[in-house]
Amino acid sequence: MTINNLDQFCQQFKALLDQKPDWPELLAKGRAMLSELVINHDWFKDTLSRLVLDQVFLKNQWQSIDPNDIQLYYCPDKAFSVRAYIWEPDIYYPIHDHGAWGIVGALINQVRERKFARVDDMSDVNHAVVKQIADATLSPGDTTYVLPLHEGIHQMQALNNKVAVSIHVYGAPIRKGFIHYYDPHFNTAIRVYRPAINKKMLAIKTLGSISGDWAKEVLLTVLNSAEPDYVLNECQYSLDKMDKMGDK
Repeated sequence: MTINNLDQFCQQFKALLDQKPDWPELLAKGRAMLSELVINHDWFKDTLSRLVLDQVFLKNQWQSIDPNDIQLYYCPDKAFSVRAYIWEPDIYYPIHDHGAWGIVGALINQVRERKFARVDDMSDVNHAVVKQIADATLSPGDTTYVLPLHEGIHQMQALNNKVAVSIHVYGAPIRKGFIHYYDPHFNTAIRVYRPAINKKMLAIKTLGSISGDWAKEVLLTVLNSAEPDYVLNECQYSLDKMDKMGDK
């Protein structure tokens, strides 16, 4: 059956996942399905109209890590989600990784995708050395993919001084809470969180840069609480940083 709209795509993609295909089959068939969806952007007109005219729709958008992330569909059993990303021209979005596999298709105008690989030993969570391994231009109907964690590092960019839109299908995450931004100039890996938690995480990072028993007490209090793993890990990173400061 031909895919002409988002509902048809989601039904067929869910049926594909229910067959529990191996990754090569999922990737091949999933990319073919997504290519059908993004070859024409007529179905996306309603989303753009609602983002501009429907305040309730706009307000109900999930506040994700990326401000240009538009949520289109979440599978009830959390097997996958579909999102639109709007890329502004002349902006280099950060090099980043992902918490899940993803299949990406260009929908409106051309998008440049550069893929990167980590070449460090990954022994330091704040240090990363990445090198570019691919550079491609995606036109409407073209697709690409990413893998979870350090196997899916890439950077997206709108081309030709035009705003571009791509559609992303993500599987269930194997790492929740944050992604990494990579800076090849300073060889850093920075953990980035969604807005609802970001201020808390910034405060935790600040505590790790302060030498004082009160700061350590706050971090230890959080570390002994029932917070999500990524919050506890950030506290441990900050405590380790504090200890290193004390050794100097």
